[in-house]
Amino acid sequence: MERLIKEGKSLLIVSPYIDSYYAKFLLANSRGKTIRVLSSSIDSRAKSLLTKGKFPTGMALFAVWVLLLDVLLYLLGLFGYAIYASALLAMLLILLLLSLGKRPKNIALKIPGEFVHAKMYLSEGRAINGSANLTYSGMHKNVEHIEIIEDETQRRELEAQFWKIWNSYS
Repeated sequence: MERLIKEGKSLLIVSPYIDSYYAKFLLANSRGKTIRVLSSSIDSRAKSLLTKGKFPTGMALFAVWVLLLDVLLYLLGLFGYAIYASALLAMLLILLLLSLGKRPKNIALKIPGEFVHAKMYLSEGRAINGSANLTYSGMHKNVEHIEIIEDETQRRELEAQFWKIWNSYS
């Protein structure tokens, strides 16, 4: 599954269950791709990741570090340096606020009202069809039956099924 996600420029996914492990993996490998995801019981953290993007934790931690440095410089009476640290902190907070509103524009997520039990994962040259959900357990722990399809005719037939399901939900 990881190979299919990394290699494909277009990913089509139907899975009733998607966990945050694979949502993070999709997000980390989404640059330059078009991704369509249909899931009827997506994990709330996974849904948040795929619709709002990943929280910029590193930037937030750096802003906290700069804030502590700013307070320390002020307490030590180094007001000139404290002003520079305050300016840096203000820029970091503005960048942090701007990044919070961004969502991945190349990922479209549909969550239908009814339960969709199909599991199919397609990219350009390869498809996976079977019983495995897009969860860590489904792909790495459970006993599942999957079929890896590399025949272009079969892959296109599965792609037509995907678009039929996708287009049946608004």
